Amino acid sequence: MTAPGPLLGEVLRLGDDPLLKDWGVDALDSRPIVEIGDIAGAVYDLVDKALDGRPRIHPSAYISPLANVHDNVVIGPGARVHEYSTVRGRTVVSGDVHIGYGCEISRSVLARGSILSHRATIGCAVIGCDAYFASGLVIGVCVLSNPDMLRPSRPVHFALPDGRRMDTGEPKWGAIVASGVRAGVRVTLGPGAVIGAGAVLHAGVTVPTAWIPPHSAVRLPGAGFQLDT
Repeated sequence: MTAPGPLLGEVLRLGDDPLLKDWGVDALDSRPIVEIGDIAGAVYDLVDKALDGRPRIHPSAYISPLANVHDNVVIGPGARVHEYSTVRGRTVVSGDVHIGYGCEISRSVLARGSILSHRATIGCAVIGCDAYFASGLVIGVCVLSNPDMLRPSRPVHFALPDGRRMDTGEPKWGAIVASGVRAGVRVTLGPGAVIGAGAVLHAGVTVPTAWIPPHSAVRLPGAGFQLDT
C-alpha cells in the first residue's frame, strides 16, 4: 500500500495563524497534502463556511482605490493591498498581511504577517505566517508539457524530501511556502515546490519542483541552485 505522503502540518501549520484557526482551517493540518489536492481552495471553502454570510473584508483592512479585489476574496484585519494590485477569487488574506503595489494574486492563501513587497505574481499557492518576499516574486502554477497552456490538463506533482514526487491531481498547483521564509528580489518558484520553515532564498534564485528543508539557504550561481543546510 502506498504511503499517503507528508501531512500538511508537517510542512506548514495553518493552525499557527490564530485567525485561520478560528475559522477552522487547522483541520487541514492533519491531512496528507496529496489528499487535500487544491489546498488554497480547501482553505477558502472552510473560511467561507465559517463566515456564513458575514463581510469578507475586515473594516480595518486597507484596500487602495487603485487595487482590484474580486468579490469572493477574504481579507483579514490590518491587511493592506496597495495600488495596481489584483487579488482574484477564492483567495484568503489573513491579518496584517502586506501586499505591495503591482501584485497579482489568485486562488492563494497568505497567512498572518506575510509580506509581498511589490510586483509579485502568485497563484494556487499557500504561504505561512511572517514570510517575506522582496520584489519580483513569481510562483508558477502549471507544467509546460500541457498541450494547451491556457487550459492545462496535466496534474502538477509536488516534491518530497527524498527527491520523489507525488501527484496533486490538480492541473494548477503553485507552491507551499512555510512560515518565516525570506526571499530576495526576482525569486521564482516552480509548480510543486515546497519551501520549509525559515528557509532563505537569495536574490535571483529559481527553485524548480524541489523540497527545500527548513532553515536552509538557496543561492546562485549556475543554471540550477545551490542548497546550504
